[in-house]
Amino acid sequence: MTVTAEIAAVEQLHQAAQARLGIAAAYLALSEWKSVNALEAEESSAGWILTSIRIIVAVRKLSRQLAINYYQLVRGLETGSTLGAPPGSTGNVTLGTLRKNFRDLALDVAALPSPLSHSDDPDIRWFEEQLKSRDLPEAQTPGRLIRLDDAEVDPLIQDLLDVEDSSTNSEPVTIDEFDWEEAMTRDEIDEEYRELLRKHARDAAKKARALRSSTELSPDQVITQIEKSHAAAGSVGSGTVDAAGMEGGRQVIDTALRSDRKVKMIARGTSSNPCAFCAMLASRGFVFTGATSGVGDSEDFTVSQDIKLYHVNCHCFPIVKFTTTSQLPELNAYFKQQWPIVTKGNSGLDALNAWRRWIYAKRKNNPDAPHGARDNKPKT
Repeated sequence: MTVTAEIAAVEQLHQAAQARLGIAAAYLALSEWKSVNALEAEESSAGWILTSIRIIVAVRKLSRQLAINYYQLVRGLETGSTLGAPPGSTGNVTLGTLRKNFRDLALDVAALPSPLSHSDDPDIRWFEEQLKSRDLPEAQTPGRLIRLDDAEVDPLIQDLLDVEDSSTNSEPVTIDEFDWEEAMTRDEIDEEYRELLRKHARDAAKKARALRSSTELSPDQVITQIEKSHAAAGSVGSGTVDAAGMEGGRQVIDTALRSDRKVKMIARGTSSNPCAFCAMLASRGFVFTGATSGVGDSEDFTVSQDIKLYHVNCHCFPIVKFTTTSQLPELNAYFKQQWPIVTKGNSGLDALNAWRRWIYAKRKNNPDAPHGARDNKPKT
């Protein structure tokens, strides 16, 4: 098997595992939202906010380490050197070490909710216990359904095992010195997100009270509209928790990109069933360029701001390449091929609208496409 095939499998597994973490975060946050009173959302949201903060703390840790393990592995495979010493390493590092670090954490994510925790981190153990304690296999409000199975990781782990070249496990990997960005502390996360979550509950209550005061709706219509509004608020709130957790992985990659001289190209990595906006960014292919000077010098690095645009419930992650001959991932290549066809004769907003209609039709015909699906091309 070729290194190219292995890197492609690593990219797909990383994307799917990060998506599973985000979905797990949203799953717990949406489950907890049921305890929030629609008409007194701000007053009754203390438990939801506390739980959401703890979810963000745990998921950010997992997302961050998964992203570091991904980055170190693909860099090692493509260049023979990695960025920073892997956790727990002493002295020499091999490709086998990098493979094991990435695969082991991906296996832990795939097992969520795991019957047995392998982590000695109390926040991660709490997160796993919360997932296990939920009675339902899915979290649901009238506005949203979240299933952990929507991000299936196990088949992609097998795909990776099928293409790994175990004969190279003993090959040494050079370590380029680098200090990865420190993870946010619990206090920093609390300060960053508590007021945002409180404001979300406050706004939800205002909408519910406005509906209750309506003179244009019947009592039954008022109840129905309040329930819909509260469910929609729960969906957005769970998406906020999802995004805050995923930001842990995105931030460390963004920091590395700004100082790693070996980065050559970056593309937008999406789920198998992305929204129109994310599919548009993926269709641009390799449009980002890497730093040209040494590690630690970020002035020569140019990154399109698009790579930082993530919406609520978005599970996109950057795909990092360290050679200019790297092959564009299959899904990106597919969208790149389709863009001129779908938008032919249109430009600007008209092109975007044509693309949006096309993507909407694809998603409507294939609504259950899971994140990280093995056959990741949209149905034609």
